[in-house]
Amino acid sequence: MGTATVAAAAGWAATAYRLRMRTRQLARAHRDPVTGLLTRTGFEAAAVRTLTKANAVGLLDLDGFKPINDTHGHRVLRTVARRLDAELGTAAVTGRLGGDELAFVARLSDLDQLDRLLSALTAPITLPDLGRPLHVGVSLGITTVTTPAPDLNEALDGADLAMYEAKTHRVGWRVHSPQTVPEFQKAVLRPPPCEGEPSGLMPTDTARR
Repeated sequence: MGTATVAAAAGWAATAYRLRMRTRQLARAHRDPVTGLLTRTGFEAAAVRTLTKANAVGLLDLDGFKPINDTHGHRVLRTVARRLDAELGTAAVTGRLGGDELAFVARLSDLDQLDRLLSALTAPITLPDLGRPLHVGVSLGITTVTTPAPDLNEALDGADLAMYEAKTHRVGWRVHSPQTVPEFQKAVLRPPPCEGEPSGLMPTDTARR
């Protein structure tokens, strides 16, 4: 093999190596190093592609996280993120938008799945170097998705509103219901009204659990 051929081969090998490294860097840039979930940029890109196959966009954050964050924050976030992925399955898109705020786009099977999800996320967390389990609360807001799929930012705004109400009233989760069409009345994400509340949509367009 001539000198020119060897030099060309070495050049191609170096180029291929740089491309592989760049690909890995881009992949890491779209993954949050703490939780392993998608970053906001990665989540938004993947969520838009998934909306047409989903029926729920969700936002959640941890209640009373600040005192925990000072000492065990990363490990708690990592545990909650793993539980979120495990409960929603591989078809869901999950991400960390910042701080202790996580988001997802998923197809939920029934109302009971919201209860199961909340139970899984709030189960006591055991850390090897801690003598007692940590109890972390979660406030969860959901926007229902119908066809045609809404704009992602609008869906996240609705989920944010529902999450705020869940946190304010300490009810675990709430569902934002922007649609009032008849088929929505039969959707799986419509809990029955609580005792003393009128049936149908609440004035805030949010169904309470």
